[in-house]
Amino acid sequence: MPHRSAYVCLPCRASFKHGERRERVCPQCAGQLIHAGDAFEAPRRRDTEAWQVVSVLLNAGVRFHQRCCGCGPGYRPRTMREVRERITHARRYGETVASALVRPDLYA
Repeated sequence: MPHRSAYVCLPCRASFKHGERRERVCPQCAGQLIHAGDAFEAPRRRDTEAWQVVSVLLNAGVRFHQRCCGCGPGYRPRTMREVRERITHARRYGETVASALVRPDLYA
């Protein structure tokens, strides 16, 4: 069985699992799907803040892939407050936004 990854439609707040490589189009709106990774777990559709966080992460290039030990993708912010803190940190210290978003501790 091919490896299955999640693909996300941000406007529809929907996630789809696909196993083969081909162009990804949302079945609901026909928009382009974004590859989210094999460890992505979609928030509930009505959780707008969680979808805002997902949007920031995916648009920054952060994906949700299993690590080699099978223990999940590592730290990902869950609230917009955490996202804002990490973006501020990235700007202040010259770090990329993507790397600041996946840091579990900003000041380590």
